[in-house]
Amino acid sequence: MTPPPKILVIDDEKTFRVVAQAALAAEGFEARCAASAGEGLALARDLHPDVVVLDRNLPDADGLAVLERLRGDAPGDEPLIVMATAYGEIENAVQAVKLGAFDYLTKPIQLPALVMTVRKALEARRLRRRADGLSGSVRRRVERGMCLGESKAMRRVVELAEKVAASPDTTVLIEGESGTGKELVARLLHVRTPRRGEAPFVELNCAAIPETLLEAELFGHERGAFTDAKRAKPGLLEQAEGGTVFLDEVGDMPLATQAKLLKVLETQVFRRLGGTRDLGADVRFVSATHRDLAAAVESGGFRLDLFHRLDVFHVYIPPLRERREDVLPLARFFLAELSTRAGKTIDRLAPETERRLLGYPFPGNVRELRNVIERAVILETSPTLSPEAVLLRDEARPRAASAPAPTGTGEPPTLEEMERAYLVGLLERAGGNRSQVARWMGVSYPTVLKKIADYAIDLSRWDR
Repeated sequence: MTPPPKILVIDDEKTFRVVAQAALAAEGFEARCAASAGEGLALARDLHPDVVVLDRNLPDADGLAVLERLRGDAPGDEPLIVMATAYGEIENAVQAVKLGAFDYLTKPIQLPALVMTVRKALEARRLRRRADGLSGSVRRRVERGMCLGESKAMRRVVELAEKVAASPDTTVLIEGESGTGKELVARLLHVRTPRRGEAPFVELNCAAIPETLLEAELFGHERGAFTDAKRAKPGLLEQAEGGTVFLDEVGDMPLATQAKLLKVLETQVFRRLGGTRDLGADVRFVSATHRDLAAAVESGGFRLDLFHRLDVFHVYIPPLRERREDVLPLARFFLAELSTRAGKTIDRLAPETERRLLGYPFPGNVRELRNVIERAVILETSPTLSPEAVLLRDEARPRAASAPAPTGTGEPPTLEEMERAYLVGLLERAGGNRSQVARWMGVSYPTVLKKIADYAIDLSRWDR
């Protein structure tokens, strides 16, 4: 069970402490109180609160000094602070916000306003944690580029990312097949950007969110903006303030949302759904897609003006089959990571295992390679990853239908024809089960659906 949010109230007025604690406890929060700065700071070190309601005027210290102590005692995971200040001392509240307070309340504080503000702070803290760019281990991995490969092609990708990182307002478009590592390149770009390495990195998968919710997720909404909008909610643009918004699978964004995104890119301002106030968008946009956006523009599925706005700086990630020299370095990296996580010591690949990996086309790219190694680690019982472990994983993957024969002109089949045949073969083996096909390919379910639509594959024979 998830523990309740922890709220700390630091105020020298006993009556307020009592009623505030009761009101917050009634909302399901763990509420604690302190009557002085010294008591509050000591309690905060033990409690690790999510939100602190802090009086501006305390008997033993200035509330602003306490605010700075609270923010400095837990760098990276400090509580959000709501400053309580006397009516008519708005300048103090403004100063508190400049020093890092989340919000302020004027005394006498009404309990509904207290509860609402605490809930807003908790939601903002949840979004901040969700947006927290990178964990320490992932940050180190990305900064070293270890998950990207060692080939000349990938060294060029890293070089391009590092160059554009020096221009923090330039939009970047990353193209490549599913599973090639587009998100890792976006994160690498983010952490190498001056002044933004510690700022939020916020990801939005445009293919995974229903069209009706996509705009609310991106722009946020005010209370009552639509039927289920019970309270105001900041969107990902607010969440990413000063950082990076990563629009994954941007080629699947609906045309109506594309128009609104274009306006944000042109003006750097936006409004929440149902809102009347303009908000600034101090973010860098990085987009990624497995589609050919230029072709989507030609077919009318993507706006030309938005394409030019997003494609200021272009990065292409080649598929793993075109950079075979990356297979073994990546496999060894995943082996070290995953065997440690599994509590095993598997520190090398058998020669036959290496040959098996090098001989496989990996249609799911780096993501599929990682899946292969993860399953093999589960099966392996010796310090060397044997071909038997990988063979078991490979045997679980049904063979696709044979490649289409050359055309009447003698020309070999195109890559699209090969992939379509492969996908049809997997669907046949799986009896039309798209989830199973996604697992076999090492890609997401929405990606399989998109490929089925792209290749106009008739599913009626399996969906009867």
